[in-house]
Amino acid sequence: MVTTAVDGEDGYGKVKKDSFDLVITDIKMPKLGGMALIQKVREEVSTETPIIVITGHATIDIAIESLKHGTEGFVMKPFTPKELIEAVTDALRKSNIAKENIKLKALLPLFEVNKRLLSELNIERLMDTIVREASKYTGAERASLMVMNKEDGSLSLKAYMGVDIDTSETVKIRPGEGIAGMVAENMTPLLLDHRMDLDPALQEMMNKREIRSALCMPIIIKGDLLGVLNLAKVTEVRPFTHSDMEMVSVLCGQAGIAIENARLYEKLESSYIGIIATLASTIEARDPYTAGHAMRMADYCRSITVELGLSDHYVETVYRAALLHDIGKIGIPDHILLKISKLTDEEYLIMKGHPEIGVKILEGIVDFRDVGTIIRHHHEFYNGKGYHVGLSREDIPLGSRILAVADAYEAMTTTMRPYRMPVQPLDAVDELVRMSEIQFDPRVVDAFLAVLAGKGIISSLPARVSPDNAKLE
Repeated sequence: MVTTAVDGEDGYGKVKKDSFDLVITDIKMPKLGGMALIQKVREEVSTETPIIVITGHATIDIAIESLKHGTEGFVMKPFTPKELIEAVTDALRKSNIAKENIKLKALLPLFEVNKRLLSELNIERLMDTIVREASKYTGAERASLMVMNKEDGSLSLKAYMGVDIDTSETVKIRPGEGIAGMVAENMTPLLLDHRMDLDPALQEMMNKREIRSALCMPIIIKGDLLGVLNLAKVTEVRPFTHSDMEMVSVLCGQAGIAIENARLYEKLESSYIGIIATLASTIEARDPYTAGHAMRMADYCRSITVELGLSDHYVETVYRAALLHDIGKIGIPDHILLKISKLTDEEYLIMKGHPEIGVKILEGIVDFRDVGTIIRHHHEFYNGKGYHVGLSREDIPLGSRILAVADAYEAMTTTMRPYRMPVQPLDAVDELVRMSEIQFDPRVVDAFLAVLAGKGIISSLPARVSPDNAKLE
């Protein structure tokens, strides 16, 4: 369909209102000249729509200026129909090549995005990453990700940016409700522009949210709807284009795979946690004096790693190591493990082998290799006179240094053996401070004491300890 305009201003209004495959303009026009029209279209409407200039006032300067403004063709008056057809064909060909190049350039960064998505196994962080990356590559001013609930068939808001939302309540919609609901119901994308002749219901939704342009894309995996990605622009900037839609389609395909991977990992992790709980229970079932020891250790160690400002991943690794730090005692004979009197030197030597036994038990599980390393060295001394290897200071894994402090405190303050009575928390704290730089990393001791103060177990920190000093760089 061909649309004509009576002057430059009329032409600009029509280009701004509707979507065109090609614009043909004269240079000399009333109200708005051709060069001004081209510039306004490029700045305010589209950088992609091909433009051909027709004029009887041809000069080199005019040709150069029109090309600078992004035109694809230049036709001199008078011209034949054949010349115009050739110019139009050439302009569309150039435009298609340019669009393909733009598409390829846009897709190249998506390979890096794909790596980031697939490497993120935490569901919440993954959702935030999807929203952030989609906004970055499309220029969206608002973005949200809604995920399908298989239980009730509704969509729940999981991540967003640029939108004021009351997070105290769960935001849910049903398929068919709102723009995202329509996309979910039909499982097809929507590209909306306030200049289009939209369905009144859609136009009302956009007006209500003050949206000028919107792009909503379903996330589909194996034929099932996983969720909907919503992108919006609220200012008079370049509206979303079909190129944006294609790029977001690729991104959503990657996002769907990443979400499925993260969910599978979450299930696998739950299985691991179940295995850990079972193994920890097995240890405590053999030795009633250590009942609850692993859980208390894990709680202390998690708090210490958080106090030290370590990553979420490392916090979880140390937590697992604490739960399983004594798993190797499964391999210790009952007459040694359950002995109610002090161990002989020979028995103590056998007992000292439990960290290495624990490592052997866990070495077949890939995700537990770091856990095994922490367990192997949790009886090392900061001054190098501990066991299993005799490492010292920073050569001892940080997680092992954390376990050492928590394990010592636990041993002192609970009835781990019938022949040794527990001591008061303050006495245990004094011992930890006394053995800093000898048996324990002083920075870990400081962090642990800050944790104990925070939990109300001790009323104040020793004079030499300050929360700032408890942070590890």
